[in-house]
Amino acid sequence: MRNSDIEKSIKGAMERLTPDVFDGVLAKCGNKNDNVFLIQAKKPKRSAVMRAAGALAAALVMTFGGLFAYSQIEGNRVDSLVMLDVNPSLEIRLNRNDRVIDVEAKNEDAVRVIDNMDLKNTPIDVAINALIGSMLKFGYIHENANSILLSVEGADHEKSVLLQRNLAQSISQQLNVANGAVISQALADDETLRGLAQANQISFGKAALVQKILDENSHLTFDELAQLSVNELNLLVSSKQIEAQGLEAQGTASDAEYIGYERAIQVALTHADISNQDITPQVEMDFDDGEMVYDIEFLVDGREYEYEINARDGVIIDYSQERADDGYERQEPKSAPIPANPTSPPQTETGFIGEDAAREIAAAHIGIAPHAEMQVDMDKDDGLYVYEVEFHLDGMEFSYEIDASTGDILSWEEDD
Repeated sequence: MRNSDIEKSIKGAMERLTPDVFDGVLAKCGNKNDNVFLIQAKKPKRSAVMRAAGALAAALVMTFGGLFAYSQIEGNRVDSLVMLDVNPSLEIRLNRNDRVIDVEAKNEDAVRVIDNMDLKNTPIDVAINALIGSMLKFGYIHENANSILLSVEGADHEKSVLLQRNLAQSISQQLNVANGAVISQALADDETLRGLAQANQISFGKAALVQKILDENSHLTFDELAQLSVNELNLLVSSKQIEAQGLEAQGTASDAEYIGYERAIQVALTHADISNQDITPQVEMDFDDGEMVYDIEFLVDGREYEYEINARDGVIIDYSQERADDGYERQEPKSAPIPANPTSPPQTETGFIGEDAAREIAAAHIGIAPHAEMQVDMDKDDGLYVYEVEFHLDGMEFSYEIDASTGDILSWEEDD
C-alpha cells in the first residue's frame, strides 16, 4: 500500500468520526432582519499533531505489513529435512522454527501412512508422533521388523545433530511398548549419494546408511544393500559394530525371522563333529548372494574352521577347514564335513603317498569309489608338495589339495 493510499484512508476515517453540526448551529441563529450570512464550510487544516499521527499510522501499517509478509516467506522457507524410513519412506520439510512446511510420501506405503493428515505448521515432534502412530496402526512396525531409520539434514550441522537426538529419543519412547529400535544420523548434502538414492529408488537417508555399511565392508555392493529392509540394515550395523560418524542407535533390531547366533553356532559345531564346550566361535551377520547369513569361525586342535550358514533356515551354504599355520588361502567348499584322514597313508619310494592314494582319499571324502578319470597333478607351494585332484560328478566339479607326504586334505572345493 502506497503512502498516498494510507493517508487517504486515514482522512476518510477522521471525517467520518467528526460530527456535522453546521445546520443545527444555523437554525439556532434564526432570522435577524433577514440578514443571513452563509459561511462556507472550509476544509479544516490538519494540525501538526494530526499530521504526525497520520505518518505514524502509515509507518505502523507498513511495518506490520512488512513483518507479516516476511513471516509468511520465512514460514515457508525450508531450513531442515527430516526423513523416516521403515518402508514406508517419508520426507518432512521444516522451517527455521522446526514446524512442518509439508510432508512428502516417497512410496505408496507412505501415502497410506499420511492418511490425509494435515500436518502443515505442526511442531515436528507432534508430526513425528502422529506418523509413527500411523505406522504402528497399519502394521509397518512390528515384532519381526521393529527398526526405523531417522535422518536429519540441514545447513546448520549442530542444529541437525540436536534435532536428530531429540527426535530419536522421542521415537524410542513411543516405540518402547513395541520394543522398537531407532537408528539415526545427521547428514550433510551429497550429490553423489542423491544420485545413488534416485537410481535405486530409495531415500537419501537410506542411501547414506547403505554407504556407511559399504565403507567398512568392501565385498558388498550398493545395489544389493539398497534392496534390504531398514531392519536388515540395522542388524548388519549392530553385528559388524559399525561406528560411523554421526550414526547412533537405540534399542535392538529384531532377529525373530532368523535362527539366531546360538543355533547357528550349534549347526556348525555339529557339522564339524566337535563337542568342545570351551570353544568361543566368532560370529557375524552378513549378506551374501541375496541372503542374510551367519559367518562363523573357530579354531580347534590347530585347525581353523569357517562356516557360512543361511540365517533363515540354518542350511550350511559354504564351509572350509585347514591347518591354521599352513599358509594356504582359505577355500569355501560346500557339502559334507571333511572326515579324519588316514593316520598313516602308504608312501611310495619317493616318500609321497602316490597318485592312487590321493584319488582314494578324495573319493572317500565324498563317498564314491576312486576312478581313472580323477586327474592328479603334483605341485609345490611354499615348499610343500601337494597332489591336486580334480574330477566331475553329477554336473559338479570337485577340486582337492592333498598333502603329498601325509595324505591330509588341505582344502577342497565344489563348483557348478
